[in-house]
Amino acid sequence: MEKTRRDFIKIAGGAAIGAGTLLSGCREEEEKVVEKRGEIPKEPVKIAAVSFLTGVAAAPFGIPGNNTFEMLSEKINADGGIMGRKIELLSKDEAGGVDAQVKLARKLILDDKVDVILGYISSADCKAVLPLSDELGDLIVAYDCGTQELMEGSHSPFPVPKYELGFRTAATLGLDNIGLALMIKKYFPDIKRIAGINPDYAWGRDSWSIFEESMKKLMPQVEVVGTWWPPLFTTDYTAHISALIGAAPDIVHTAFWGGDAVTFTKQALGLGLFDKMTVAYSRGEPIPQEIGKDFPENQIIGCAGPHYFLYPPQDKWPLNKQFVDEYQKKYGKYPTYPCYHAYQAIYSYKAAVEKAGSLTGGWPTVDEVADAMTGLAIQTPSGNITIRADHNAIEDGLFGFTKLTSKYPFPILDPERIEVFPTFVVNPPVGIRTVDWINSW
Repeated sequence: MEKTRRDFIKIAGGAAIGAGTLLSGCREEEEKVVEKRGEIPKEPVKIAAVSFLTGVAAAPFGIPGNNTFEMLSEKINADGGIMGRKIELLSKDEAGGVDAQVKLARKLILDDKVDVILGYISSADCKAVLPLSDELGDLIVAYDCGTQELMEGSHSPFPVPKYELGFRTAATLGLDNIGLALMIKKYFPDIKRIAGINPDYAWGRDSWSIFEESMKKLMPQVEVVGTWWPPLFTTDYTAHISALIGAAPDIVHTAFWGGDAVTFTKQALGLGLFDKMTVAYSRGEPIPQEIGKDFPENQIIGCAGPHYFLYPPQDKWPLNKQFVDEYQKKYGKYPTYPCYHAYQAIYSYKAAVEKAGSLTGGWPTVDEVADAMTGLAIQTPSGNITIRADHNAIEDGLFGFTKLTSKYPFPILDPERIEVFPTFVVNPPVGIRTVDWINSW
Protein backbone atom coordinates (compact mmCIF):
# COMPACT_ATOMS: atom_id res chain seq x y z
CA MET A 1 0.00 0.00 0.00
CA GLU A 2 1.35 3.43 -0.96
CA LYS A 3 1.77 5.71 2.04
CA THR A 4 1.04 9.41 1.80
CA ARG A 5 3.31 12.07 3.24
CA ARG A 6 0.90 12.62 6.14
CA ASP A 7 0.76 8.89 6.87
CA PHE A 8 4.55 8.81 7.08
CA ILE A 9 4.66 11.82 9.38
CA LYS A 10 2.08 10.24 11.68
CA ILE A 11 4.09 7.00 11.84
CA ALA A 12 7.49 8.63 12.23
CA GLY A 13 6.25 11.16 14.75
CA GLY A 14 5.60 8.61 17.50
CA ALA A 15 8.14 6.78 19.62
CA ALA A 16 11.18 5.53 17.73
CA ILE A 17 10.45 2.28 15.99
CA GLY A 18 12.57 -0.23 14.17
CA ALA A 19 12.38 -0.91 10.48
CA GLY A 20 10.88 -4.34 11.04
CA THR A 21 8.10 -2.94 13.19
CA LEU A 22 7.40 -0.25 10.60
CA LEU A 23 7.09 -2.76 7.79
CA SER A 24 4.88 -4.96 9.91
CA GLY A 25 2.64 -2.01 10.69
CA CYS A 26 2.35 -1.19 7.02
CA ARG A 27 1.36 -4.77 6.20
CA GLU A 28 -1.26 -4.77 8.96
CA GLU A 29 -2.63 -1.46 7.74
CA GLU A 30 -2.70 -2.75 4.17
CA GLU A 31 -4.63 -5.86 5.18
CA LYS A 32 -7.09 -3.72 7.14
CA VAL A 33 -7.68 -1.43 4.17
CA VAL A 34 -8.13 -4.32 1.77
CA GLU A 35 -10.74 -5.86 4.06
CA LYS A 36 -12.69 -2.61 4.03
CA ARG A 37 -12.73 -2.26 0.27
CA GLY A 38 -16.32 -2.49 -0.91
CA GLU A 39 -17.78 -1.16 2.34
CA ILE A 40 -19.82 2.04 2.41
CA PRO A 41 -20.67 3.56 5.79
CA LYS A 42 -24.33 3.68 6.66
CA GLU A 43 -24.24 7.02 8.45
CA PRO A 44 -24.70 10.29 6.48
CA VAL A 45 -21.79 12.06 4.84
CA LYS A 46 -21.13 15.23 6.84
CA ILE A 47 -20.65 18.36 4.78
CA ALA A 48 -19.92 21.69 6.48
CA ALA A 49 -21.03 24.76 4.50
CA VAL A 50 -19.47 27.99 5.73
CA SER A 51 -20.77 31.34 4.44
CA PHE A 52 -21.69 34.75 5.84
CA LEU A 53 -25.11 34.25 7.41
CA THR A 54 -25.03 37.54 9.35
CA GLY A 55 -23.58 40.97 8.60
CA VAL A 56 -23.40 43.10 5.45
CA ALA A 57 -22.12 40.24 3.27
CA ALA A 58 -24.97 37.91 4.21
CA ALA A 59 -27.85 39.06 1.99
CA PRO A 60 -26.04 39.42 -1.36
CA PHE A 61 -23.50 36.61 -0.93
CA GLY A 62 -23.58 34.32 2.08
CA ILE A 63 -27.28 33.57 2.31
CA PRO A 64 -27.68 32.88 -1.44
CA GLY A 65 -24.65 30.57 -1.26
CA ASN A 66 -26.01 28.74 1.79
CA ASN A 67 -29.47 28.56 0.22
CA THR A 68 -27.89 26.76 -2.70
CA PHE A 69 -26.02 24.30 -0.50
CA GLU A 70 -29.30 23.49 1.27
CA MET A 71 -31.31 23.20 -1.96
CA LEU A 72 -28.75 20.97 -3.66
CA SER A 73 -28.25 18.78 -0.57
CA GLU A 74 -31.99 18.11 -0.59
CA LYS A 75 -31.86 17.36 -4.31
CA ILE A 76 -28.88 15.01 -4.02
CA ASN A 77 -30.51 13.22 -1.09
CA ALA A 78 -33.74 12.80 -3.05
CA ASP A 79 -31.71 11.26 -5.87
CA GLY A 80 -30.06 8.72 -3.55
CA GLY A 81 -27.26 10.72 -1.94
CA ILE A 82 -23.56 10.29 -2.61
CA MET A 83 -22.81 6.60 -3.22
CA GLY A 84 -25.99 5.87 -1.28
CA ARG A 85 -25.11 8.07 1.70
CA LYS A 86 -27.41 10.97 2.47
CA ILE A 87 -25.89 14.39 3.11
CA GLU A 88 -26.01 15.85 6.60
CA LEU A 89 -25.41 19.56 5.98
CA LEU A 90 -23.92 21.70 8.76
CA SER A 91 -24.48 25.36 7.82
CA LYS A 92 -22.08 27.66 9.68
CA ASP A 93 -21.64 31.42 9.84
CA GLU A 94 -18.44 32.90 8.42
CA ALA A 95 -18.76 36.02 10.57
CA GLY A 96 -16.29 36.81 13.33
CA GLY A 97 -12.99 37.20 11.50
CA VAL A 98 -9.99 35.02 10.74
CA ASP A 99 -9.31 33.71 14.25
CA ALA A 100 -12.93 32.67 14.69
CA GLN A 101 -12.90 30.81 11.37
CA VAL A 102 -9.69 28.95 12.19
CA LYS A 103 -11.22 27.81 15.47
CA LEU A 104 -14.44 26.81 13.73
CA ALA A 105 -12.59 24.80 11.06
CA ARG A 106 -10.62 22.95 13.72
CA LYS A 107 -13.84 22.12 15.56
CA LEU A 108 -15.57 20.93 12.40
CA ILE A 109 -12.71 18.59 11.50
CA LEU A 110 -11.57 17.37 14.92
CA ASP A 111 -14.82 17.35 16.92
CA ASP A 112 -17.66 17.19 14.40
CA LYS A 113 -15.71 14.82 12.10
CA VAL A 114 -16.96 16.37 8.89
CA ASP A 115 -16.01 14.70 5.63
CA VAL A 116 -15.40 18.02 3.88
CA ILE A 117 -15.66 21.76 4.45
CA LEU A 118 -17.13 23.75 1.55
CA GLY A 119 -16.80 27.37 2.39
CA TYR A 120 -15.57 30.92 2.59
CA ILE A 121 -16.36 34.13 0.80
CA SER A 122 -13.66 36.20 2.46
CA SER A 123 -10.23 35.83 0.90
CA ALA A 124 -8.63 36.46 4.28
CA ASP A 125 -10.59 33.55 5.76
CA CYS A 126 -9.57 31.28 2.88
CA LYS A 127 -5.88 32.10 3.30
CA ALA A 128 -6.06 31.36 7.03
CA VAL A 129 -8.15 28.19 6.88
CA LEU A 130 -6.97 26.30 3.79
CA PRO A 131 -3.56 25.36 5.30
CA LEU A 132 -5.50 23.40 7.94
CA SER A 133 -6.47 20.90 5.24
CA ASP A 134 -3.02 19.32 5.19
CA GLU A 135 -2.34 19.94 8.86
CA LEU A 136 -5.50 18.14 10.00
CA GLY A 137 -5.81 15.70 7.09
CA ASP A 138 -9.24 16.65 5.82
CA LEU A 139 -10.61 18.14 2.61
CA ILE A 140 -11.29 21.87 2.57
CA VAL A 141 -12.80 23.29 -0.60
CA ALA A 142 -12.87 27.08 -1.03
CA TYR A 143 -16.04 27.76 -2.94
CA ASP A 144 -16.08 31.51 -3.52
CA CYS A 145 -13.09 33.55 -2.23
CA GLY A 146 -11.11 35.06 -5.08
CA THR A 147 -7.60 36.01 -4.07
CA GLN A 148 -5.10 34.71 -6.59
CA GLU A 149 -2.56 34.32 -3.79
CA LEU A 150 -4.47 31.41 -2.22
CA MET A 151 -2.95 28.84 -4.58
CA GLU A 152 0.05 30.78 -5.88
CA GLY A 153 3.62 30.87 -4.60
CA SER A 154 5.83 33.91 -4.15
CA HIS A 155 7.47 33.53 -7.56
CA SER A 156 7.05 31.65 -10.82
CA PRO A 157 7.15 28.76 -11.25
CA PHE A 158 5.63 27.80 -7.92
CA PRO A 159 5.05 24.32 -6.44
CA VAL A 160 1.92 22.58 -7.67
CA PRO A 161 -0.21 21.89 -5.75
CA LYS A 162 0.28 24.25 -2.83
CA TYR A 163 -1.93 22.06 -0.61
CA GLU A 164 -2.53 18.33 -0.97
CA LEU A 165 -6.06 18.45 0.44
CA GLY A 166 -6.98 22.07 -0.22
CA PHE A 167 -8.96 23.02 -3.34
CA ARG A 168 -10.86 25.91 -4.86
CA THR A 169 -13.70 25.15 -7.27
CA ALA A 170 -13.91 28.64 -8.78
CA ALA A 171 -11.53 30.91 -10.64
CA THR A 172 -9.53 33.75 -9.08
CA LEU A 173 -9.88 37.53 -9.12
CA GLY A 174 -7.36 37.48 -11.96
CA LEU A 175 -10.20 36.50 -14.27
CA ASP A 176 -12.35 39.39 -13.04
CA ASN A 177 -9.81 42.14 -13.55
CA ILE A 178 -8.14 40.89 -16.70
CA GLY A 179 -11.63 40.60 -18.17
CA LEU A 180 -12.51 44.17 -17.21
CA ALA A 181 -9.37 45.42 -18.94
CA LEU A 182 -10.28 43.47 -22.07
CA MET A 183 -13.81 44.91 -21.99
CA ILE A 184 -12.48 48.45 -21.71
CA LYS A 185 -10.03 47.93 -24.57
CA LYS A 186 -12.83 46.66 -26.81
CA TYR A 187 -15.60 49.13 -25.97
CA PHE A 188 -13.61 52.22 -24.93
CA PRO A 189 -10.50 52.18 -27.14
CA ASP A 190 -10.04 55.96 -27.00
CA ILE A 191 -10.25 56.58 -23.25
CA LYS A 192 -7.41 58.50 -21.61
CA ARG A 193 -8.09 58.41 -17.86
CA ILE A 194 -8.96 55.73 -15.31
CA ALA A 195 -9.30 55.67 -11.54
CA GLY A 196 -9.92 53.11 -8.82
CA ILE A 197 -11.94 52.98 -5.61
CA ASN A 198 -11.47 49.76 -3.72
CA PRO A 199 -11.72 48.42 -0.17
CA ASP A 200 -8.50 48.82 1.76
CA TYR A 201 -7.48 45.22 2.35
CA ALA A 202 -6.01 42.35 0.34
CA TRP A 203 -9.06 41.80 -1.88
CA GLY A 204 -9.26 45.41 -3.01
CA ARG A 205 -5.50 45.88 -3.30
CA ASP A 206 -5.00 42.66 -5.30
CA SER A 207 -7.95 43.43 -7.58
CA TRP A 208 -6.64 46.88 -8.44
CA SER A 209 -3.10 45.58 -8.90
CA ILE A 210 -4.16 42.97 -11.46
CA PHE A 211 -6.44 45.44 -13.24
CA GLU A 212 -3.75 48.14 -13.37
CA GLU A 213 -1.09 45.73 -14.65
CA SER A 214 -3.50 44.49 -17.33
CA MET A 215 -4.33 48.02 -18.42
CA LYS A 216 -0.62 48.93 -18.65
CA LYS A 217 -0.14 46.05 -21.09
CA LEU A 218 -3.35 46.44 -23.08
CA MET A 219 -3.73 50.24 -23.10
CA PRO A 220 -0.41 51.82 -22.08
CA GLN A 221 -1.56 55.28 -23.12
CA VAL A 222 -4.16 55.40 -20.32
CA GLU A 223 -3.35 57.51 -17.25
CA VAL A 224 -4.30 56.58 -13.68
CA VAL A 225 -5.71 59.83 -12.24
CA GLY A 226 -6.34 58.57 -8.72
CA THR A 227 -6.91 55.64 -6.39
CA TRP A 228 -9.02 55.67 -3.26
CA TRP A 229 -8.95 53.10 -0.45
CA PRO A 230 -11.90 53.40 1.96
CA PRO A 231 -11.93 50.88 4.81
CA LEU A 232 -14.05 47.76 4.51
CA PHE A 233 -17.66 48.34 5.59
CA THR A 234 -17.50 52.12 5.16
CA THR A 235 -20.94 53.70 5.51
CA ASP A 236 -20.28 57.14 3.98
CA TYR A 237 -18.52 57.37 0.61
CA THR A 238 -19.54 60.95 -0.22
CA ALA A 239 -16.06 62.41 0.18
CA HIS A 240 -14.57 59.66 -1.99
CA ILE A 241 -17.28 60.13 -4.62
CA SER A 242 -16.73 63.90 -4.71
CA ALA A 243 -12.99 63.30 -5.19
CA LEU A 244 -13.69 60.87 -8.02
CA ILE A 245 -15.91 63.39 -9.76
CA GLY A 246 -13.19 66.00 -9.36
CA ALA A 247 -10.56 63.70 -10.88
CA ALA A 248 -12.80 63.22 -13.95
CA PRO A 249 -11.74 59.71 -15.09
CA ASP A 250 -13.46 58.06 -18.03
CA ILE A 251 -13.66 54.70 -16.23
CA VAL A 252 -13.72 53.87 -12.52
CA HIS A 253 -12.63 50.41 -11.39
CA THR A 254 -14.07 48.93 -8.21
CA ALA A 255 -13.97 45.57 -6.47
CA PHE A 256 -16.61 46.58 -3.92
CA TRP A 257 -18.87 43.70 -2.96
CA GLY A 258 -21.81 43.04 -0.67
CA GLY A 259 -23.12 45.93 1.39
CA ASP A 260 -20.17 48.13 0.39
CA ALA A 261 -21.11 47.90 -3.29
CA VAL A 262 -24.75 48.68 -2.53
CA THR A 263 -23.91 51.65 -0.31
CA PHE A 264 -21.38 53.10 -2.75
CA THR A 265 -23.75 52.74 -5.71
CA LYS A 266 -26.69 54.40 -3.96
CA GLN A 267 -24.58 57.31 -2.76
CA ALA A 268 -22.94 57.68 -6.19
CA LEU A 269 -26.38 57.83 -7.77
CA GLY A 270 -27.38 60.63 -5.44
CA LEU A 271 -24.27 62.66 -6.34
CA GLY A 272 -24.60 62.11 -10.10
CA LEU A 273 -21.38 60.16 -10.59
CA PHE A 274 -22.83 57.79 -13.20
CA ASP A 275 -23.77 60.75 -15.43
CA LYS A 276 -20.08 61.67 -15.70
CA MET A 277 -18.22 58.35 -15.96
CA THR A 278 -18.60 54.58 -16.30
CA VAL A 279 -18.03 52.29 -13.34
CA ALA A 280 -16.53 48.84 -13.94
CA TYR A 281 -17.56 46.44 -11.15
CA SER A 282 -15.17 43.47 -11.04
CA ARG A 283 -17.75 41.22 -9.30
CA GLY A 284 -20.88 43.33 -9.51
CA GLU A 285 -23.32 40.71 -10.80
CA PRO A 286 -25.46 40.46 -7.60
CA ILE A 287 -25.76 44.22 -7.09
CA PRO A 288 -28.42 45.21 -9.67
CA GLN A 289 -30.80 42.64 -8.18
CA GLU A 290 -30.09 44.05 -4.69
CA ILE A 291 -30.72 47.68 -5.69
CA GLY A 292 -33.49 47.16 -8.24
CA LYS A 293 -34.53 49.39 -11.13
CA ASP A 294 -32.52 52.34 -9.79
CA PHE A 295 -29.21 50.62 -10.57
CA PRO A 296 -27.66 52.71 -13.37
CA GLU A 297 -27.61 51.53 -16.96
CA ASN A 298 -24.50 51.17 -19.13
CA GLN A 299 -22.19 50.14 -16.30
CA ILE A 300 -19.72 47.26 -16.77
CA ILE A 301 -20.46 44.18 -14.68
CA GLY A 302 -18.27 41.13 -14.07
CA CYS A 303 -19.85 37.82 -13.07
CA ALA A 304 -16.96 36.05 -11.24
CA GLY A 305 -16.79 33.56 -14.09
CA PRO A 306 -19.57 32.77 -16.58
CA HIS A 307 -22.21 32.90 -13.83
CA TYR A 308 -25.47 34.53 -14.86
CA PHE A 309 -29.07 33.46 -14.66
CA LEU A 310 -29.53 34.25 -18.38
CA TYR A 311 -26.27 32.64 -19.52
CA PRO A 312 -25.77 30.18 -21.06
CA PRO A 313 -29.13 30.83 -22.74
CA GLN A 314 -31.63 28.57 -21.07
CA ASP A 315 -32.91 27.19 -24.38
CA LYS A 316 -29.36 26.09 -25.21
CA TRP A 317 -28.21 24.83 -21.78
CA PRO A 318 -31.07 23.11 -19.93
CA LEU A 319 -28.99 22.69 -16.77
CA ASN A 320 -29.02 26.45 -16.27
CA LYS A 321 -32.78 26.66 -16.79
CA GLN A 322 -33.37 23.86 -14.29
CA PHE A 323 -31.11 25.50 -11.70
CA VAL A 324 -32.62 28.96 -12.12
CA ASP A 325 -36.19 27.66 -12.02
CA GLU A 326 -35.59 25.57 -8.90
CA TYR A 327 -33.83 28.39 -7.07
CA GLN A 328 -36.40 31.02 -8.01
CA LYS A 329 -39.30 28.78 -7.02
CA LYS A 330 -37.75 28.01 -3.63
CA TYR A 331 -36.35 31.43 -2.71
CA GLY A 332 -38.19 33.99 -4.85
CA LYS A 333 -35.01 35.47 -6.40
CA TYR A 334 -32.71 34.68 -9.27
CA PRO A 335 -29.48 32.87 -8.37
CA THR A 336 -26.37 35.05 -8.29
CA TYR A 337 -22.77 34.03 -8.77
CA PRO A 338 -22.27 32.76 -5.17
CA CYS A 339 -25.09 30.30 -5.92
CA TYR A 340 -23.28 29.03 -9.00
CA HIS A 341 -20.06 28.76 -7.00
CA ALA A 342 -21.86 26.71 -4.33
CA TYR A 343 -23.16 24.38 -7.06
CA GLN A 344 -19.63 23.88 -8.36
CA ALA A 345 -18.28 23.06 -4.92
CA ILE A 346 -20.84 20.48 -3.82
CA TYR A 347 -21.06 18.74 -7.20
CA SER A 348 -17.27 18.69 -7.59
CA TYR A 349 -17.03 16.93 -4.24
CA LYS A 350 -19.81 14.50 -5.18
CA ALA A 351 -18.20 13.73 -8.54
CA ALA A 352 -14.76 13.21 -6.95
CA VAL A 353 -16.14 10.81 -4.32
CA GLU A 354 -18.02 8.82 -6.94
CA LYS A 355 -15.04 8.75 -9.29
CA ALA A 356 -12.72 7.52 -6.53
CA GLY A 357 -15.34 5.08 -5.24
CA SER A 358 -15.76 3.53 -8.67
CA LEU A 359 -12.05 2.66 -8.59
CA THR A 360 -11.82 1.43 -5.00
CA GLY A 361 -15.13 -0.40 -4.84
CA GLY A 362 -16.05 1.29 -1.57
CA TRP A 363 -16.13 4.62 0.19
CA PRO A 364 -12.83 6.32 -0.73
CA THR A 365 -10.28 7.79 1.65
CA VAL A 366 -9.61 11.50 1.89
CA ASP A 367 -6.46 11.11 -0.22
CA GLU A 368 -8.33 9.12 -2.86
CA VAL A 369 -11.00 11.82 -3.11
CA ALA A 370 -8.27 14.47 -3.44
CA ASP A 371 -6.62 12.47 -6.21
CA ALA A 372 -9.94 12.17 -8.01
CA MET A 373 -10.68 15.89 -7.66
CA THR A 374 -7.36 16.84 -9.26
CA GLY A 375 -8.02 17.14 -12.98
CA LEU A 376 -11.77 16.71 -12.49
CA ALA A 377 -14.10 18.21 -15.12
CA ILE A 378 -17.84 18.52 -14.57
CA GLN A 379 -20.85 20.15 -16.18
CA THR A 380 -22.48 22.97 -14.22
CA PRO A 381 -25.32 25.42 -14.89
CA SER A 382 -22.64 27.87 -16.15
CA GLY A 383 -21.00 25.38 -18.49
CA ASN A 384 -17.98 23.16 -17.86
CA ILE A 385 -15.31 23.68 -15.22
CA THR A 386 -11.97 21.93 -14.79
CA ILE A 387 -9.95 21.65 -11.58
CA ARG A 388 -6.32 21.79 -12.58
CA ALA A 389 -3.16 20.29 -11.10
CA ASP A 390 -2.80 23.38 -8.91
CA HIS A 391 -6.14 22.44 -7.28
CA ASN A 392 -7.79 25.57 -8.68
CA ALA A 393 -10.72 25.58 -11.07
CA ILE A 394 -10.55 27.60 -14.26
CA GLU A 395 -13.54 29.17 -15.95
CA ASP A 396 -14.54 31.46 -18.78
CA GLY A 397 -15.19 35.10 -17.86
CA LEU A 398 -18.57 36.76 -18.53
CA PHE A 399 -18.92 40.56 -18.68
CA GLY A 400 -21.60 42.91 -19.87
CA PHE A 401 -23.31 46.29 -19.68
CA THR A 402 -26.40 46.92 -17.57
CA LYS A 403 -29.69 47.62 -19.35
CA LEU A 404 -33.16 48.12 -17.89
CA THR A 405 -35.96 46.20 -19.61
CA SER A 406 -39.65 45.73 -18.93
CA LYS A 407 -39.22 42.03 -18.15
CA TYR A 408 -37.19 42.30 -14.94
CA PRO A 409 -37.37 44.68 -11.92
CA PHE A 410 -33.64 45.38 -12.16
CA PRO A 411 -31.19 45.98 -15.02
CA ILE A 412 -29.94 42.87 -16.75
CA LEU A 413 -26.86 42.48 -18.92
CA ASP A 414 -27.58 43.80 -22.39
CA PRO A 415 -27.70 40.68 -24.62
CA GLU A 416 -26.14 42.66 -27.46
CA ARG A 417 -23.07 43.59 -25.39
CA ILE A 418 -22.16 40.46 -23.48
CA GLU A 419 -18.60 39.22 -23.82
CA VAL A 420 -17.39 35.77 -22.79
CA PHE A 421 -13.61 35.45 -22.64
CA PRO A 422 -12.37 31.84 -22.78
CA THR A 423 -10.39 30.28 -19.96
CA PHE A 424 -6.98 30.54 -21.64
CA VAL A 425 -7.43 34.30 -22.07
CA VAL A 426 -8.24 35.13 -18.43
CA ASN A 427 -6.50 32.36 -16.44
CA PRO A 428 -2.70 32.04 -16.15
CA PRO A 429 -1.01 28.71 -16.90
CA VAL A 430 -0.45 26.22 -14.08
CA GLY A 431 2.46 27.18 -11.86
CA ILE A 432 2.70 30.77 -13.11
CA ARG A 433 1.74 33.70 -10.88
CA THR A 434 -1.00 35.88 -12.33
CA VAL A 435 1.05 39.06 -12.23
CA ASP A 436 4.06 37.32 -13.83
CA TRP A 437 1.84 36.03 -16.62
CA ILE A 438 0.42 39.49 -17.30
CA ASN A 439 3.91 40.98 -17.40
CA SER A 440 4.90 38.37 -20.01
CA TRP A 441 2.27 39.50 -22.51
